[in-house]
Amino acid sequence: MTESTPESLGYAVEEEQKDLLSAMCLDFDVMSLVCGDLPPTRGIKELMRRSDQGAVNSCVGFGATHAAMVSLFNQTGVWRFLHPMWSYRRAQEQSNIRGDRGATIHGLARSAKVDGFLPEDFDGDGQPESVYTTNYNMRFPEEAASVAKQWLLGYSIELTSFDACLRFLQAGQGAIITGGPWGNWKPNAAGVCTKYRSGGGGHSRAYVDWITINGDLHLVEANSHGSRWGDDGFSYHTKGFVDSQCRDNSFVAIGLSDLQHPMVRKVLTYDDLRTRMFSRGRRTL
Repeated sequence: MTESTPESLGYAVEEEQKDLLSAMCLDFDVMSLVCGDLPPTRGIKELMRRSDQGAVNSCVGFGATHAAMVSLFNQTGVWRFLHPMWSYRRAQEQSNIRGDRGATIHGLARSAKVDGFLPEDFDGDGQPESVYTTNYNMRFPEEAASVAKQWLLGYSIELTSFDACLRFLQAGQGAIITGGPWGNWKPNAAGVCTKYRSGGGGHSRAYVDWITINGDLHLVEANSHGSRWGDDGFSYHTKGFVDSQCRDNSFVAIGLSDLQHPMVRKVLTYDDLRTRMFSRGRRTL
């Protein structure tokens, strides 16, 4: 549970166009969604392997795929690993950025709806046709673009508070990609972040779940700095921390959903998937 700050971050915060991003997002008050009885956590951390962007500025790609995997799990009930480099490169094209200089969230929001997401395992046979490598110029199979277009997301929405982020997650809409200054903060020994301080280069991450710690709700964040960062690659953000981030003018939190319009649905958990897989005779995830 040690902290490291890679030289490579990759959210092009100076090139973000927040007005354009807002125009791409659905105008909807997520707090109007009504939620029923919910689990204390969905167990997404047990499904999502620990991610490491290496020396490539691909954090937007990781943040996007982390969010999209949750959204598509909601839709299909199947956990599929998606390709961070594909999403990074597509977001760059939509951002008009060339070279390994990072990407914007507005570029990603557009790409999610028109380019889609590429599964590492194209045909679902358990054997990945393409995996992430720390080579920015890696080539994709010829059929990659047509496969990715089968995995489009439906809507994006701006979220501006802890409560709004939590409601989006709990209502089964999808998950949340974030972008902003890396800051001068780090998780404590338990992986918890309580005090936000702005500053530093741009970085993208994702809120993928919630968890209760000592009676208080926290958002579960998936990062791309490897298993040595935070709690095995994840961190847990208090309400005060998230609300402080959201007040930072350089920070954005965008909910990504496979749905075309908001509609409350039951959230699937790690236990749901495990039970389903065990019932088919498979003994491992």
